Amino acid sequence: MMKKNVWNFIFIVISLLFMTSCQNDSVSEEQNGSNENSTANDERFTVAFTWSPANLDPHGTESWEVMRAGIAETLVRLDENLEPSPWLAKDWEQEDENTWIFELQENVSFHNGKEMNAENVKASLERSLDINQKTVDLLQLESIEVVDDNTLKMVTKEPNAALIPHLADPSTIIVDVATVEDETASPSLTGAFQVKEFHKDESLIVERFDEYWGEQALLSEIEIRFISEGETRLMALQSGEVHAATDVPIDNLPVLENDDDLEVLTTPSLRTHMMLYNLESPFFEDLTHRKAVDASIPKEDIVQSVMMGEGTAANSPFADILPFGEMPEEETQSIEEIMKKSGWNKNKSGMWEKEGEIVELTMLTFPQRPELTVMGEIIQSELLDEGISVDLRQVENIDEALSSEKWDIAMYSMLTAHTGDPQYFQNIFYHSSSSSNVSSYKSEDMDRMIEEINRTTDDEKRNDLAVRMQEQLNEDLPQSFIVYPNTVFAARSEVKEFTPHPIEYYYIHPLIDME
Repeated sequence: MMKKNVWNFIFIVISLLFMTSCQNDSVSEEQNGSNENSTANDERFTVAFTWSPANLDPHGTESWEVMRAGIAETLVRLDENLEPSPWLAKDWEQEDENTWIFELQENVSFHNGKEMNAENVKASLERSLDINQKTVDLLQLESIEVVDDNTLKMVTKEPNAALIPHLADPSTIIVDVATVEDETASPSLTGAFQVKEFHKDESLIVERFDEYWGEQALLSEIEIRFISEGETRLMALQSGEVHAATDVPIDNLPVLENDDDLEVLTTPSLRTHMMLYNLESPFFEDLTHRKAVDASIPKEDIVQSVMMGEGTAANSPFADILPFGEMPEEETQSIEEIMKKSGWNKNKSGMWEKEGEIVELTMLTFPQRPELTVMGEIIQSELLDEGISVDLRQVENIDEALSSEKWDIAMYSMLTAHTGDPQYFQNIFYHSSSSSNVSSYKSEDMDRMIEEINRTTDDEKRNDLAVRMQEQLNEDLPQSFIVYPNTVFAARSEVKEFTPHPIEYYYIHPLIDME
């Protein structure tokens, strides 16, 4: 009996030791997991976006939406001051006016586990150059050369002083090229989140990438719902169906501001709402006619009534938050003075008439930015009061209509300095040889200044050139610049760090969290 009791005692002691060991192992595992991501939040964050990508190809027309999802990165990032800062490239230097050396971050993995190196970064950039004309225009590269595993050499065809900020454009996203053409899987990128599910026109679900090279995401999963209609986005936010929404319709701001559970989030943007003139239109070939119409636009009233104060009146292409964007307001003549000097007289009906013909214009607008249509209606009414008839016509695809339909004026909106630099916009929108010069504007002086800024590296000289170009545009008036709109988001009170950025493609980032 004594022997049996001894063995029972030994068994109990061993069992207790084993249980204690297991508990210690369990605590150790929990502590290790906590050290990996001590503030991880397993709650799903749901956000409503306006635009739905047709696919997730980072080098096609959907590159902005891919970047906005927090799944992709470029070599260079723009910081809060719109200055280029390191991202996948940790450093760079300029060897001569055409040659740049880039040192890449080390220990970066694509979402499929493949290591990022100079060879696959080169392949990614070359793919974008092959399929996207925008990338060609931005980078103007002659060659890309692998120096070693973590070093690239880029040589431009001619001096391109804006190469560094242009490498922040989403068209230059770095991807494992071998994964892009695989229709059974998502492209393998480098962002803090990776694709979990993609349902075209409905949603994109992304999850935390645990092997991310940078600061780990706080949220384990984010669902992006694509809701194009503004009122529907608002209702989804109010009901709690989504935690946050981008591009909140301006006229809904009072509703949101009166709801204690919601917060309105705004920031100045780099976007400009404008009105294009067709310089091939018989009426607008004459600069005085463009000045007459420009004089009729009640910019301050539009800021207050249409934008509800969420923006500022524009007087050049570039927002005044940019170092080259603040331009003095110019004195304008009345439309009456301008039209009379140009030989027009008002008929008995109060309409401007010359040689038996009255002024009848066609204005195009589009539904994706409804505030532009409201602005168009206000301008239409102002011009009618001044004696000019305008037929306002809404089209589904504004860029297609501008190239294929007959028009005189058109409402439009552009991110005019989407890399924090004026060069790209000036080249595509105002150079006489550009296919994107939708107003058909031609100026030898402007062409010379554009070519000069392309090769000028000194920041102060570039800013001076940008100001001179804007002065030229205000003199020639190929467009009327109306409003610099604020970017407006809204989120439920428990959401943290979901903030708008002047650059419109840094929407999802690792620090977003929920209480």
